[in-house]
Amino acid sequence: MGLAKQMSQLRGSRPHPVEKFLEPNEQVKWILPAQGGLHPFTMLFFAVFILLAVLVFDPSSFLMGMTISVVVFAVVAVLTTARYRVIAITADDVVLLKARGWRPGKPVDFISRTPRTSKFEVRGQFWSQIEIAGEKLWVHKRFQAKLDEADSTLGRGTRKNASSAAYRANRAKKKIKHVRRKR
Repeated sequence: MGLAKQMSQLRGSRPHPVEKFLEPNEQVKWILPAQGGLHPFTMLFFAVFILLAVLVFDPSSFLMGMTISVVVFAVVAVLTTARYRVIAITADDVVLLKARGWRPGKPVDFISRTPRTSKFEVRGQFWSQIEIAGEKLWVHKRFQAKLDEADSTLGRGTRKNASSAAYRANRAKKKIKHVRRKR
């Protein structure tokens, strides 16, 4: 049973927000948040820099005021360039969805669907960088186990040597040919 289906059963009849971006009868195995842009610890660097400025400079100095202003500007720049994503992994595909900063676990828009053909190659760091559909994303350590599980099941999907869209298109063509022969 898929994770989204289990979650909807626990909550009652409400489906998970990821389900509206999936194909009919497709089940999600893993759902995890990710972040694009600069390394997430960049904010920590700016905070340490402000702390050092406060400790070293005189509180009434112009230099301390300028340092804090520049760092606050940099923090705002980092916050506005961060891209929040939700990764939904099915048996055959990886669905990349857009999320907002206030609710990074709730997808609001579809970005791409790519077939699962290669491993994620998680490095086991606090924040690991993976690439999905040409976009480099940072995944927190607590979600890396899900990526390892997905890597271990790679190649055990339901697809038969074709992408699901191509398979459906070919199947539709065969049905049309079959209907024409009956007439």
